[in-house]
Amino acid sequence: MKPIFGLIILVAMTLSSPNTNAQDTKVTYRFEKGHVIDFLLLTRKPDSDQALNDYARAAISEARALGYKGNGGFNLTRNPIQSNIHPESLVFGSWPGNFEDRETALKELLAAVPTLYEKRLDIWSSFYMTNYEIKEDVSFDVYHNKIQVLTSYWSDNTRKFEGFRDAYLKMINQYGGDIKLNLSDPKSPFGYDYTPDFTTLTEWDNQEAFDAFLDASNLMNRDSIKQVHQFYLTPPEPRK
Repeated sequence: MKPIFGLIILVAMTLSSPNTNAQDTKVTYRFEKGHVIDFLLLTRKPDSDQALNDYARAAISEARALGYKGNGGFNLTRNPIQSNIHPESLVFGSWPGNFEDRETALKELLAAVPTLYEKRLDIWSSFYMTNYEIKEDVSFDVYHNKIQVLTSYWSDNTRKFEGFRDAYLKMINQYGGDIKLNLSDPKSPFGYDYTPDFTTLTEWDNQEAFDAFLDASNLMNRDSIKQVHQFYLTPPEPRK
């Protein structure tokens, strides 16, 4: 797998590194109120460096002019914990406004770069996009010596699922997990559907702590669950 923070770091359209503190090896992620966040799960095709450069030249200035900013991301170097897909990277980007503003920006970007979708297919073999409206400022740190996990659930029964979600969050706290981010009410642009009903990013002191939680959570009643994706995340290395 190609690490996300190699060549792709040059392309602000898809990634801008978050703040990394080399002394305590922590990475800080920030999402601003009044923005829509793109959560992109990506897998690069082999020999796609030139296509990526072409994509950057075609789209980066247009996206920035529309207010796009990169918010960093993670590598997904380990096998998924629970999933039927294995992306290489999770990338964050932000657009000013609400969902309607995000749709308008996409239309304007497509007008400026009509081959946007085709260019993406030259680079990525999988490209899942989830949009979330950020209603308040969000900031959190993650540490390189700890375990970060992204978990997404799709509901099969809305009423029962709410009880499952609440019990799941309570269990995270009981087993010593640190909840960094909770997300719900997603949207995806047409053709990029990836809309889990609930997504959480958690951090654990070590593998043993997470494994104990995973064993317990897998015993929960899943009658209200249609699908689960769960990935280990690896933050970028500190800048030298």
